[in-house]
Amino acid sequence: MARPFEKLPSGAKTHLEAMAATGLLSESAAATALGMPLSEFRRVIGEHKPSTAIWDNALAVERDQLLKALYNKAVEGDTKAAQTLLAVRHGMSEKQPQGNSERVSVVFNLPAAMDAAEYAKAVRVAQVSLPDGS
Repeated sequence: MARPFEKLPSGAKTHLEAMAATGLLSESAAATALGMPLSEFRRVIGEHKPSTAIWDNALAVERDQLLKALYNKAVEGDTKAAQTLLAVRHGMSEKQPQGNSERVSVVFNLPAAMDAAEYAKAVRVAQVSLPDGS
């Protein structure tokens, strides 16, 4: 039986970052390219800190490539790309108000509905005689 991998093979960093730059990065493709079973690859990047860092760096390369492509689309006038970048990178969205989160909030509590007889009784006002102003 083959000995289990303890870390990613030498050259993995360069290889994974190149895969990420060309859009070919996935766990299964990376494991195959490095000659590792997928389960071993997942275990190694989960347990071995330097291997985890290599995988995270490769994912960062991929993320940077995607953000660059999205940015280029936004600059060319693609409003959806621009909205996505504003939301992801800057926390801005048309769905939530911007500005100070310490704003005043007013709540109106309305009484329960009344039937017609109760309403008539509630609004009936006794006639009051006003003193004669003469």
